[in-house]
Amino acid sequence: MKNQSLLKILQFFAILEAVSWLALIIAMYLKYVLDHTEYMRPIGMIHGYLFICFVIFVLIVGVKMKWNGKEIGLSLLSSIIPFGTILADIKIFKKYVK
Repeated sequence: MKNQSLLKILQFFAILEAVSWLALIIAMYLKYVLDHTEYMRPIGMIHGYLFICFVIFVLIVGVKMKWNGKEIGLSLLSSIIPFGTILADIKIFKKYVK
């Protein structure tokens, strides 16, 4: 697969991972404030899968496109911070899009 295609997939996962953060925050509100626990498990699992996909694609794209360690590290760190993957997309990924 070409580097630009992999980069587009990474950007897609960055957006999905950020949206899943929002869904997780809403699910936590529903659980802890309104006592609706049924949403946490499925949303948490989806968020977890998207997190793993994002991390895998950061590593794949970073190695294939020969990013420096700082870019790979910051990209990985962005997945821990809510909505950080959007910032990584703006600051790191977009400069490699042709």
